[in-house]
Amino acid sequence: MSRMRNDEAVIGEWIKGGEAFVFYREPGERVCHGIRAARSSLQSFEVFPSLDGKTGFVFAPFRFGEGHPLWLLPLEEEIEVGISRAVCSDEVEAPAPMPFCGRLEDQPSKGYREAFRAFSGALRAGDFQKLVLSRGCTDAFPHGFSWARAFTAACRRYVHSYVYLFHTPQTGFWLGATPEILLAGGKGEYRTVALAGTQFLQEGKLTAPWSEKNIREQAFVTEYIGGCLRERGVRFTLEGPYTATAGELAHLKTDIRFRLSSVEALGGILQALHPTPAVCGLPKEDAFRFILSHEGYDRSYYAGFLGRWEPEGKTALYVNLRCMQCGEGTKKIRLYAGGGILPASVCEEEWMETERKLQTMKYVISKGGTDVFG
Repeated sequence: MSRMRNDEAVIGEWIKGGEAFVFYREPGERVCHGIRAARSSLQSFEVFPSLDGKTGFVFAPFRFGEGHPLWLLPLEEEIEVGISRAVCSDEVEAPAPMPFCGRLEDQPSKGYREAFRAFSGALRAGDFQKLVLSRGCTDAFPHGFSWARAFTAACRRYVHSYVYLFHTPQTGFWLGATPEILLAGGKGEYRTVALAGTQFLQEGKLTAPWSEKNIREQAFVTEYIGGCLRERGVRFTLEGPYTATAGELAHLKTDIRFRLSSVEALGGILQALHPTPAVCGLPKEDAFRFILSHEGYDRSYYAGFLGRWEPEGKTALYVNLRCMQCGEGTKKIRLYAGGGILPASVCEEEWMETERKLQTMKYVISKGGTDVFG
């Protein structure tokens, strides 16, 4: 059952309750949605077919198993929380430049250099068309940090992204603002996107034409998704590529729309898409195994996916990018960022791209420092 609450303090109330919950705001919406489930009804799975016949809010890892199952929150309790125009406004097309939250580290870490060397060598040898190299880093909580305030700050800043705050006793807190749809739609009409390439905006505008590297990287993703659909006899249409903005970043994006005659095919499409080349590489299965062996850390739920799963109704799943986590009982926040690597990529340039991407969540952390909601 769903009910409307105009008081944003309910977010703080749910946090204090310690149960499994999620708050999420769809791109451009003026309300956020909350789902809460008792610990005893929280479900976890390690294979895609387990989702068949089920509905709820899904939180899935980059790699299934190994202590990171797919979590499903049943739709036991649902609310809507009103968001003021000041928090979510269609007028916010190009927000003011975001102040850097701490010094940018211009020298790659030893671990990143070693991983980049392995990734670059495999690409130059012709083993892959593309690989995605990511990394994690830790940050301290500011004084009086509030997850509720951080969430509303993300809603305010990233109007055109999917913003969420997710918690279970097993996963701890996760918060993110992602621009990338994995799979969305209903009543037989669905869409996904091919999103890749990155530029940093200045005063809301591109600073240069898209480079050949970015164009090729995005084309690889589009071609892969199209191939997945063709293999299943699914006809589709393409719109793009075009420039899409997400806060202070711009990406190349192609919209891919298709029809399904049966919702039973939806799980197979999802399994084929995840993980997309945008967070993995090509050839996908080989790239996936290479990342697990050579990236040097556990992505956990970063580059996984999350969202509402209702095959008979509305499904809206997003790739978990621009995110951070804090485990139960820990006092540090872990942030994640990554980027596509091609044979001509330069280590220092790719490192700086991740540094700039990490600013998305560092900004949110800084804005969570005033304890408004508890």
